[in-house]
Amino acid sequence: MDFFSSETITKTEYDEIISQFLHDMDFKMPSHEPDPAIQARALQHFSIQPNWPPHLKEKALLATAYIAPGVALCSPSAPFETRLMYGIHASYVLFIDDISHDLGTALNEFEPRLVAGQEQKSPILQSFVNFQLSNRKHLGAYGASINTKSTIEFINGLILEQMYDGKVTAPRGVLSFPRYLREKTGFSEPYAHFVFPEALFPEKKYLPVYLPILQALTDFINYTNDITSFYKESIVGCERFNYIYNIASTRGLSIGEALKLVCDDVVANVQVIRRVLMGHPEMLKVAEEFFQEYVAFHLRQPRYMMANSEGVRKR
Repeated sequence: MDFFSSETITKTEYDEIISQFLHDMDFKMPSHEPDPAIQARALQHFSIQPNWPPHLKEKALLATAYIAPGVALCSPSAPFETRLMYGIHASYVLFIDDISHDLGTALNEFEPRLVAGQEQKSPILQSFVNFQLSNRKHLGAYGASINTKSTIEFINGLILEQMYDGKVTAPRGVLSFPRYLREKTGFSEPYAHFVFPEALFPEKKYLPVYLPILQALTDFINYTNDITSFYKESIVGCERFNYIYNIASTRGLSIGEALKLVCDDVVANVQVIRRVLMGHPEMLKVAEEFFQEYVAFHLRQPRYMMANSEGVRKR
């Protein structure tokens, strides 16, 4: 990056920005409690996966214990099996992200093996493929294809991060770069489809309604994660090549200004989605549930350290 690379903001400044962000999006901490049955079934799924290295399976179980029930809460109106699928899916994604360096060349071979119909080099990646294939029924045809595309992009993103960490800059004026990189290194697009479960809103009937807001939902998912993980990554931690820093670098902003801009973008996306769904109250209801629960997931999870934020405690 450029001269902003060593800059950050104080915890107090971050707390103030977070507090304003939660106020602007009309956030209210939901009262739903995690479903222990989701946790039990998700843990069972990972415990029986074959040929995993024991130390990595242990990591997966530890992560799944809080990720699966937490993500399942984001769709409280969905059927149990759908919520379970969402929770296990997210557990795979976050777990693979965390242990990507342990997967070695299996990452590079993922896409060619997938296209050729060959078994994956890593049993962990093969389990993820098997899980996706057996759960396509929870998505419509279009959503399922987006999930497949995003799986390949996610793995490619892990490869990019490993190969080019510290070697890529975010040049001033290249305003499209932060969003491009964020979309290619994340796994958010399928979760925009998850907002409208196939069991409640069959794609053939409802896709024309929510197709125009899928990008806004994807941006909400990505950038809410960036906002709420910023404390862990760049105030407690020292990560500097993330979406917030790339926005600052390409636009010539301070880190505080960039964070506020991203918060404003998320709020604007929420307002657009609410406006589009105003004439579809049943869809607006599940979207509102998702907004509140998705933010709450990040505020509650130890992974993001948000319990330390005064801006959160005020809520």
